[in-house]
Amino acid sequence: MKEKAGMSGFLQSHPARFVFFALSALTVLWAVVNYPVMITLWRHGFDDGTYSHAYLIPFIFLYLLYVLANKGELTPRQAVFWPAVVSFIVLFIAYYFSIAAQLSLAVWVLSLALLANSFWLLVPFTAGLAYTVAFLLFMYPLWGALQFVLQHLSVFAVMKIMGFTGIPTYVENTSVLIPEGTFVIAGGCSGLRYFIVSLAIGSLFVFLNLRNKVSIAKFMTLAIVGALITNWIRIVALILIGHFSDMQSELMRDHNNFGWYIYAPFIILLFWYGEKLVKKEPAAERHSPEQGTGRFALRKPVVVTSVCFLILSSAALQLTLHADPAPLGQTCKGLSAIDAEVAPVLPYKGAVCVKEQRSQGYAFDTLSILFDGSDLDGKPTQYQVKSAPVEWQEINRITDGSWTIQLVSDGRHLHLFAHSFIAPGGKVASEGEMKKLRIENALRGERRSGLLWAHTVCDSNCNTLTRKWQLIADAFEYQKY
Repeated sequence: MKEKAGMSGFLQSHPARFVFFALSALTVLWAVVNYPVMITLWRHGFDDGTYSHAYLIPFIFLYLLYVLANKGELTPRQAVFWPAVVSFIVLFIAYYFSIAAQLSLAVWVLSLALLANSFWLLVPFTAGLAYTVAFLLFMYPLWGALQFVLQHLSVFAVMKIMGFTGIPTYVENTSVLIPEGTFVIAGGCSGLRYFIVSLAIGSLFVFLNLRNKVSIAKFMTLAIVGALITNWIRIVALILIGHFSDMQSELMRDHNNFGWYIYAPFIILLFWYGEKLVKKEPAAERHSPEQGTGRFALRKPVVVTSVCFLILSSAALQLTLHADPAPLGQTCKGLSAIDAEVAPVLPYKGAVCVKEQRSQGYAFDTLSILFDGSDLDGKPTQYQVKSAPVEWQEINRITDGSWTIQLVSDGRHLHLFAHSFIAPGGKVASEGEMKKLRIENALRGERRSGLLWAHTVCDSNCNTLTRKWQLIADAFEYQKY
């Protein structure tokens, strides 16, 4: 009888389908037991901007597992593989303390490493399986570090391209000024979203179709460079449209979708070029795994070991073990008591205490927010926390003991903002010092942290307040653990 082809035939009769089901189920279990990490991915990875492609990544991941299983590259272990057990224990310890210290980058990377290690307990690792697990990184919000570089590269490229248009153009920092108005090449205009998507679909095409190293290099170069050029064309086109429409075109307000209109034709061109490279590839070898279940049977001790280790590494379990039932302190006025224009940005829940206080003859709005560590994003160094309005101009920033002081202008007045990071056992001025303090506290099983904040309009008295800051700060009363 002729066997069914395609995925339906694989799921019904292929001997490797049990391995595929096992790895898929293990992935679902990993996501469930590490739901606090999944929540942070949802918050920062699945949005309408840079990481909007993240919704597709899990489905592509499952498809890649199917491809590997169908090709016979996933061979189950017949006994517990002790090097993978030792590796899992090491990763678990690192993961445990990363969660306790709320080190987001380490938590994300180590969570994925634990999934990979769980697979390693079940099947020998291959290059194909390594790529399949690594593909999940495209939904992780790890790529922001490239934004600064791509943003300034875009500014440089746009400046050069505008030189050929004949339109008077002046570039200052990330602002492009033309007679009709000013365009700001912000972080969202860096081209990072096109860069990530090109890298994802480009590497996927290579994995599925190309083996020649020269062809791979050509295809990936076109994918990456084309994504950057697409973004530069988008920015220049918007500037030209603004110039000729006197800034009245609807595209000024729909510039994100406008970029995809330009990027889509590039993707068609990229795949057309990829198909030409595929035709030069040698004929692919077809894998015909033996029928029967012996070669692909999963041994119960191997499965049980992998599942048990994965459950023990649960982020949810670790957060429960680290939970601090002690109350965070007294309740004072809420954040709404501070003028919204100057209030710090505090996106995640904590115990907030706002007071109006006087020190050395000056009036200040003061605030403390304390986090109990039950939310991986609930920390004073979370990147969305802002102590001063980002749209105002920072005149000066100094460190005085455990405080960071910012002098900021709103165009009418000069404001003094000061903040300090706190945790049991210390008070520090910088994010780097705070991370070190959290790591030290994690070794003691302590994960509470907080932020102290103060603000006043100072104008001509700013330098005096800065010189007296330690005396001023020592007189403040803040909420305590």
